[in-house]
Amino acid sequence: MNKILKIIYLSVLFPVALVNAQDQKGNERGEVTDAEFIIRKDRVLSLPKRPRNFERVPALPQPEGHSNFNYDVRDFFFDLAPTNSPLTPYQKKFLSNTDEAYHGLVRLGFGNYQSPLAELYLNNLESDYLNYGVYLKHQGFYEGPVDKENSAEDHTQIRLNANYFHEYFEVFGQLGYNRDRYHFYGYTPGLEVMADDIQQFFHTIYGQAGIRNIDKDEPFNYEVAIGARLFNDDYAAREHEINLSGKTSYYFNDETKAGVDVAAFLTSPSDATYADLNRNYVKFTPFVAYQNESFEVRAGANVILENDVYEGKDSDFHIFPTINASYNLQEEFAVYASYEGDVKRNTYYSFAMENPYLGPSDQLLNTIQKFRAEGGIKGSVSDAFTYKLGIAYGDYNNMHFFANGAQDSTRFQLMYNNGTVLNYTGTLGYSFGDFYHLTAEGNYYHYSLDDIDALMPGLDQTAVAWQRPNWEINVHNTFTPDEKWLIQAGLDMMGGIDVLNLQSDGNSFTTDTLNPIIDLNAKIDYKITDRFSVFAQGNNLLNQKNERFWNYQSRGIQGIGGLTFKF
Repeated sequence: MNKILKIIYLSVLFPVALVNAQDQKGNERGEVTDAEFIIRKDRVLSLPKRPRNFERVPALPQPEGHSNFNYDVRDFFFDLAPTNSPLTPYQKKFLSNTDEAYHGLVRLGFGNYQSPLAELYLNNLESDYLNYGVYLKHQGFYEGPVDKENSAEDHTQIRLNANYFHEYFEVFGQLGYNRDRYHFYGYTPGLEVMADDIQQFFHTIYGQAGIRNIDKDEPFNYEVAIGARLFNDDYAAREHEINLSGKTSYYFNDETKAGVDVAAFLTSPSDATYADLNRNYVKFTPFVAYQNESFEVRAGANVILENDVYEGKDSDFHIFPTINASYNLQEEFAVYASYEGDVKRNTYYSFAMENPYLGPSDQLLNTIQKFRAEGGIKGSVSDAFTYKLGIAYGDYNNMHFFANGAQDSTRFQLMYNNGTVLNYTGTLGYSFGDFYHLTAEGNYYHYSLDDIDALMPGLDQTAVAWQRPNWEINVHNTFTPDEKWLIQAGLDMMGGIDVLNLQSDGNSFTTDTLNPIIDLNAKIDYKITDRFSVFAQGNNLLNQKNERFWNYQSRGIQGIGGLTFKF
């Protein structure tokens, strides 16, 4: 054992001494010293053996139990009635992020020209499956620009609507009545005329019912509706109509779909010069459409069957191609083009809504659009500006125009002619958040019509698009400074309206060109509370003597103010 300790001691001490010796001699840089190492291979290290115990561990004695345990299991039955403990889930009230719903709105107002306004919207509160409501409105101008009550007008609307929602479809319907009163006040100034002798009433009863699918994300979509309209004026004009319409489409994928639109009208008009006339119109439009991020196209055909009778008509059956396409060259710039032929449906009702001073009609004709081609550019910039510039050219048969009547110049009569229309168009939109919105549109029309000297002897000139404007400009602005204010302002202008009076002085008809129409209008709404607000609006703020139809001067500055209440 002592030998082992000596060896360990030497093995530790020797390296330390060697290091010290090197440090002492290392001062002499680069000097090599003599050293001697002794290695002994015959030394053997041995340890004594430890004794091992081979005896087993003795087993301990097992404890003996002192007694036996016996258990007696018995059943206990109790004659108790079962208890009923209904479980009610906890109802947590979640705060709604939507505005409070109101089921009614009343708007009342009054202005100059003895113009009361009363409007009522009434709907049921929110329902999972049924929605219904009623709309009532009356607005009158009981004095007008010419001899007060002789140029008065008023309008009344009543409409009922209902929608029933099933899991997969919606059933909808509406029923309404409109009454419009006008006066034929385009007589020579200074004449003594009674208001009752020149008044005109339009009565319209209409209804519609249909069904359509709810989930528009489904591959197959449909809508079918049937309706009717009964119309008559205060004289001899009557027009009854039954209509049927349907739309179907099927999406093959996110980019491609195909469909069919169908419309059918059975119309029975009568007037002072005709009765028991049946005008039928059926239109069938199959199409296929494709759209991706940069390209969009829709192509199909308009197949029409109509039974108007006029000289030179080739057939009651018409088929025209139709195609619309656009391509985005980049996000801010796209080109578009379209080509379409069609038969534009016209009725006495549509003519009367366009010109309420219409007199008896001799003939009702649809407009045959042989073709209309349009092309241009459109796009948006920074999601703020939108624009569209285009040019269109179309060829038409049976375009309708208006002229003061030959028997009574206060009432207009229909005229038809064939020709072409060149239309330059442009639109501009701008949005600055929710604060400001601008929409502006301009159109210029150039008509090239057939000569009608043979049809209108005494009119020694090339045919003109009577009572149609050559240009139109519309600018509308909407300001929303905050949630309480809504300010709207607009400027509507049109000009180049050539007019014709067929009441001859014995030598020739009278023609003229109306002054441009300039209508500056504005409307302001201020919300006092969530339920109560006030409004004011004004029309023709520049007090222009505008004439849209010859000898029918519009009202001057006309304003109205009132309040709105939700309940």
